[in-house]
Amino acid sequence: MTNDAPAKIENRVPVICAHPSTVAGAEIFNPNSWFGGSKGVIHSCWSEYSVLHYCVNQIADICANAEQLCEQNITTLQGQWKLAKFDLEKMVFFGQQPELHIRIEAFFSGVKTLLDLLVQLLTTEKIVGGNVDAFHRHKDVYGGRVLNALRGNATKERKDMAAKLDGLISENKKIWIDQLILARDLLVHPQEGMHQLMFNLELAEKNGTLVCTKTHPPEINSKPIHLYGQETLTRIAAFSSSFLGLLREKAR
Repeated sequence: MTNDAPAKIENRVPVICAHPSTVAGAEIFNPNSWFGGSKGVIHSCWSEYSVLHYCVNQIADICANAEQLCEQNITTLQGQWKLAKFDLEKMVFFGQQPELHIRIEAFFSGVKTLLDLLVQLLTTEKIVGGNVDAFHRHKDVYGGRVLNALRGNATKERKDMAAKLDGLISENKKIWIDQLILARDLLVHPQEGMHQLMFNLELAEKNGTLVCTKTHPPEINSKPIHLYGQETLTRIAAFSSSFLGLLREKAR
């Protein structure tokens, strides 16, 4: 590839062979309704939401097939049981599935990336002065830099809009955003002994044989990860719709 290849690509009209998952979010993130720098941000939001939607469905499929996926793990434990029985009451058993681990990390990363992209619109739509490039923390407050910009650096013509956006973000932080980012941080920097990215195998002895009675998916705040993922997807869709709706109010 020659050095001028990137320039040649930039000058061409992009034709994207879209994945079926791209349909998700089309009504929320429509680039044709936006202009200038916002148009590119919205397109990126749409792509990220579509990938997030796809990822949540994959997590659900993996959890639905938990018993089959952990079959080899169970067989291994049954073989060890035959050699020497162990006290089930003193142990907790996990089935490690790298595919699930990867998808869960991708899920949390995807939500954070979508939040990072959405708040960039505060700059491109001139709601605040200066550059807001991500949902950055300020001290111990998730998204604190964004809130500080809305409260202290709103443009003169957009102060009322900034207050509304501040209220929307603050409300969603209390409901789900802070909890999700905290869970993401714990995955990136896990505490010693954390096993939340594995299937929990519930074992019991029946007629002298070791059997798996239940395969539990990882949980976030006592909610199975596939249900947590679906719930979060619904919440971020509602948040995105409200966020973009407020930004569009200024044009009416």
